Amino acid sequence: MYKLSHAWERKIDLIYLLTLKEVALKYKRTFLGIFWSLLNPLLMTLVYFIAFKVFMRFKVDNYTFFLLSALFPWTWFSSSLIISARSLVDNVSLIKKVVFPRSYLVAAVINAQLVNLIFSIPILLFLAFFYTGGPAWCWVIGIPLLIAIQFLFTLGITLIVSISNTYFRDIEYLVGVFMNLIFWMTPIIYPMSSVPEKYRPLFFLNPLTSLMSAWRELFLHNTLQWKESGIALGMALLTWGIGVAVFRKLERRLDEVL
Repeated sequence: MYKLSHAWERKIDLIYLLTLKEVALKYKRTFLGIFWSLLNPLLMTLVYFIAFKVFMRFKVDNYTFFLLSALFPWTWFSSSLIISARSLVDNVSLIKKVVFPRSYLVAAVINAQLVNLIFSIPILLFLAFFYTGGPAWCWVIGIPLLIAIQFLFTLGITLIVSISNTYFRDIEYLVGVFMNLIFWMTPIIYPMSSVPEKYRPLFFLNPLTSLMSAWRELFLHNTLQWKESGIALGMALLTWGIGVAVFRKLERRLDEVL
């Protein structure tokens, strides 16, 4: 029992140190530091607000809160995927000098980007008080639950992308294009009700649709959607399982391809 707990303690310490390294490197020599990660989605919200609410006159109540309730979780996913594409390639010296699970480098990237989401919670709290009178107790259960689901899903995708990029370096350039496509195919800046009903089943083939809908319902309507959360959890477990399998298979030749 002691050996098992000690082994887990070492693993947690290692992931913590790698996460700390990722956070420190990202904001090294920046004036605003971690606040840049909050500023980016806030500025994007301003752009979308002007485009869709002012000019196109989207009929969505509380559009700022509506947008940020999904945009903050989306930013965690997208930035994790984009940065993790190079997580193995950028740590060649560490991989070749130290023996440790290589997947920890990918997990550390996701953890580092999760810090940004955690820092965004106070903004969402303020908007909840401003627009809806305040959050409900379901936030206490919903936020950790959805974080765990999104972490599993993101880890599965990033494991595949990061290890594939060591074999085919074009992957990292395709990720940006892929993320733009998925962004517009996920109801983040528009409500699902604006999608023609005959096309909605296609949108739900995208795992992020259920996940972002669950985040939005939690923040915007103080409701924990168990159906959407259950669908998202199922997709997350499947993606994580595939990601682990692919990573372990391709990891065998990692030292050669790097």
